[in-house]
This record gives sequence, C-alpha cells and structure tokens, in this order.
Amino acid sequence: MIIEYRKPSEALAPFVDHLWEKQVEESGIIPYDIETIFPEDQTVLTYSFGKEYYRSHANTDHFKSINGVQLEGLHQAPNFYKHQPGIHIFGVKFRVGGLFAFLPSSISSTNNESTDAHTLLSNLPLLNQTMGFDQRCELMETYLLSHLIEKQAKKYLKLLLMLQDLEVDSTIIPSSYKTLSRLFQEVIGISPKEYVQIKRINQSLALFASTKDIKSQDLADQLGYYDSAHFINEFKKYTGKTPKSLKNSLFDMKESEFIDEFKQYISPEHLLHYTSIFRKNS
Repeated sequence: MIIEYRKPSEALAPFVDHLWEKQVEESGIIPYDIETIFPEDQTVLTYSFGKEYYRSHANTDHFKSINGVQLEGLHQAPNFYKHQPGIHIFGVKFRVGGLFAFLPSSISSTNNESTDAHTLLSNLPLLNQTMGFDQRCELMETYLLSHLIEKQAKKYLKLLLMLQDLEVDSTIIPSSYKTLSRLFQEVIGISPKEYVQIKRINQSLALFASTKDIKSQDLADQLGYYDSAHFINEFKKYTGKTPKSLKNSLFDMKESEFIDEFKQYISPEHLLHYTSIFRKNS
C-alpha cells in the first residue's frame, strides 16, 4: 500500500487540512476486511482512478460501490469501507467548515452523504492515473483557489475569529452566543454541542492509539466528562462500540499489529497526524 500526504499552500491552509493519496497494486494485500472511520469533523473530496471501493454509512448492511469523483460530508455515525487490490484514491481533506467556502449550496445537505461531486461543485479538474501525486495536488489547488466564494470565505473566517476570541475570553454574552451558534450551524453544518461531542470522540481514539490499555475513567477525566458512564454512552453512540469492547479487541496485539489495526478506525492519514502530535509532546 502506498500512502502520499501533502500540506496545502499557504493560501489554502485556512480551508484545507491536507491532500492525500492511497494506492494498492493489483497484486497487493488489503490488511483488513472492512475499514471503519468513526465520526469526524472534516469533509473530503475524492477521485477514484482504480477499481471501485464500497461504502456503507452507520452499519455494514448496505454497501454501495464508489468510483469517479465523490464529495463526502461530515458524518455523525461510523462509515465503513471495503477496498480491493487495484484501488487508487486521491483526496482533499477540508478543515472543519472549510468546504463551506467553496460550496454554493447548504453545507448541512452533505452531512452523512457521499455524493457525485459534479452535482455540487462546478468545473472540477480532470485528474487521471497517469499524473503524479504532486501534479494532481497542483491542479487541485489551482482549482480550489479559483473557485473560492468570497462571501462564503468571509463568513468562515469570521467564525474562526469568533471562536478564537471565545478561547481568550469565555465570558460571552447571550446575544453574541446566539450569533455564534447560528453562524456555526450555517458554516459547519451541525450545532456547537454536537461538534464538541464528535471532537471528544476523536480525542479518545487518539488516546487509544497512544496507549491501548487506558481505562475508561481516565479517558472520561482527560476529556472532561462528568463521569465514565456518560463517556461510555457517548462513545457507543458515535462508534457503535464501548471503550471496553474496542480495548478487548486490541489488547493482545503486538505493537506493530496494534498500529495496523488502528488504520481501519482512524485511517492512515489520521495516524500520521496523531503520531506527529505524540512525538511532539513526548
């Protein structure tokens, strides 16, 4: 399996987290039957050049084949994927709310959906398998910069500034909070409360990735839950698993096997991100 990863240009950095690519040769091996991506706060635009892959939302009962160009919105339940040798996927991962700056329609309509991107974004660049990863990245960045919707971008950046101000001074007056909440819902597509819940679940997965035998009570304490029962219920709501059931499935694995297993929960792209965080803090 070949994984490519690249940060965006400075001009796109407020809106795009990274560009990535995943490729498995025809004779390659997929290390898992089903890849599970738990709820996350980013959206992704993907080009599939190789064989089709399959996606099912919230459960493993209804897999649909995916090929071509897809836009996948923020998802509030697990997404499940089946890959096969011969896949070749190029993707753009937007920052939370970053897609809003390019999308002429409502961002909330993309939630939990994987949609033909041509129906949502106009004049998408023609990328193909013969291009190199860097060339695909450059063409995509040129496209995004030329299709930035100024009015949308201003709203998005306004929201970022309001959130930054809130971090500095949490004593926000009710009227300002209502303005912030409405803008947040418009730009992100979900309420601030649900965003915080999803963010905490992602943080708990990152903690699992750093130490698989961490206790639920310790996770609850670190993530600000008032008790472990509240954390366990919320964890199961968004992942379909309890922390204990996830831990038991990983407990007897060797370190390398543990990392390989986590690729199907938080994806290789996230592992790169989380690994860099842990190395920086160690």
